[in-house]
Amino acid sequence: MYIDLTLSIDIQDPIIAKASADPDSYMSRGHIGTHLDVYGGQAFPPARYCMRRGLLIDAREAGEEIGLPVLAGRECQAGDFLIFHTGHLDRHVYGSRPYYQTQPRFSWELIQHLAEQDTGFIGLDFPGMRSGPEHNDADRIVGSRGGYVIENLANVGRLHAEAGDRAFVVCTGWTGFQGSTGLSCRVVACLD
Repeated sequence: MYIDLTLSIDIQDPIIAKASADPDSYMSRGHIGTHLDVYGGQAFPPARYCMRRGLLIDAREAGEEIGLPVLAGRECQAGDFLIFHTGHLDRHVYGSRPYYQTQPRFSWELIQHLAEQDTGFIGLDFPGMRSGPEHNDADRIVGSRGGYVIENLANVGRLHAEAGDRAFVVCTGWTGFQGSTGLSCRVVACLD
């Protein structure tokens, strides 16, 4: 079974017009829809990143700040693609003011732990591990150890219902727009 976790955005969506109107905005630099944040021109060796072992982390009851306890009982391995299910994209329309203003955030302790564990990808069903100026700082901590954050994943609730606590395979592809700090992604979970 395949579950596409890529957020589909209609070309007529107002967020597309907003990204096109401001060439200096984050959105015009690739931070729109399901995307991978990159800083410092990192290269992506396909053999290391295209196919990863995936685990879903249920963070729906974690509250406004998601801390280290959310990983309790989970056997995460270096290189894993950890997908955090908060239900945020299910509760708020992508691109709306509430989607950005009420997003959950990761504690600094959790961010540091994920980096130190050499997590391959951190998948979110919301806009970022931290908001505002802390957003890039959090991504850089993970990136300093070779990990990456993929934001705005869709269908995470369906993945949770189908996979539960079982591991699965995640196939990830991205565009190669040089100079962008956000690379559009396709993310698909493959379940036995």
